[in-house]
Amino acid sequence: MKRPSGSSTPKPKPAKGLPAAPSAKAPIAKPTSAKASPVKQRQQVQAISRNPKFVSQVVKPKRAKLGSASMLSRLSPEASRFAAYSRRRRATMAIVVASFGSLILLVAATMFTPMLAVETVRVTGNIRIPIKALNKALSNQMGTPLPMVNANNIAQDLKSFALIESFSVISLPPHTLRVHITERLPIVIVNVGGTDYLYDPAGVRVAKASASDEFPRMAISGEPKSSREFEAAIDVLLALPNAIFLKVSSIDAKTKDQVSLRLRGNSAQRIIWGDGSQSVLKSKTLEALFKNQKRTDYVTFDVSSPTAPVVRYGNF
Repeated sequence: MKRPSGSSTPKPKPAKGLPAAPSAKAPIAKPTSAKASPVKQRQQVQAISRNPKFVSQVVKPKRAKLGSASMLSRLSPEASRFAAYSRRRRATMAIVVASFGSLILLVAATMFTPMLAVETVRVTGNIRIPIKALNKALSNQMGTPLPMVNANNIAQDLKSFALIESFSVISLPPHTLRVHITERLPIVIVNVGGTDYLYDPAGVRVAKASASDEFPRMAISGEPKSSREFEAAIDVLLALPNAIFLKVSSIDAKTKDQVSLRLRGNSAQRIIWGDGSQSVLKSKTLEALFKNQKRTDYVTFDVSSPTAPVVRYGNF
């Protein structure tokens, strides 16, 4: 069925309460002039905003990520420096936390695992004490982690050995513990109960004396540890020059003020020391007298007054 010429399709009417949709061919409203009324200007703006071409041209701005180059380029220099400082601070804190955690794990591994457990105990410095006895006493340290080795525990293991004067502990990772022992050294021979014994300066008995031991001999009553005579004699022996000490055959300390010594050999040389005062000066004076003395028999060196020493000849 043909439509009558000249007729047009009726346009649909908009629903009540809704604005009419603008036509695609509708011209875009031109900007209002300054002379247009406010109501007219508002109607023109509404017409422009309802145009689909205008809506499609509106683009929402994208939010730049914090720390990106575009964002930092838009910030002020102070804000850029603050953002960079924040990143460095977070990185530093992460490194510190990771290092501290690794350290804790390492310490726990060395202290509570067999990683550094003692498997070998090496004893050095012993002369008179049998090595087997020392190894047996130190067997308690086997299996102990090296960081957990305690010198007090080792001292308890070695307290039964009176000849040990001191010791030192050295850890040799991964599994070796070295214990260096310093034994007591004898300095004098004392006859106790009819038997000659070697004693150290502290009055500790080291061993029985033999015929080959060339230490000064002394006779006292009682044990050396509780004897004042022994104490006075030791003070003099320790003050003597080494060259003269090796020549002393006997020492007599009846009182602390009357200490005298006999030298080894047939020359009958004698030293009158006196009391224990001014030991350093007496030692230097005695050494000078020995160097300047040409006669070697029947000589008595009296240094009881070191500022006025006396050298006498003859057998007294």
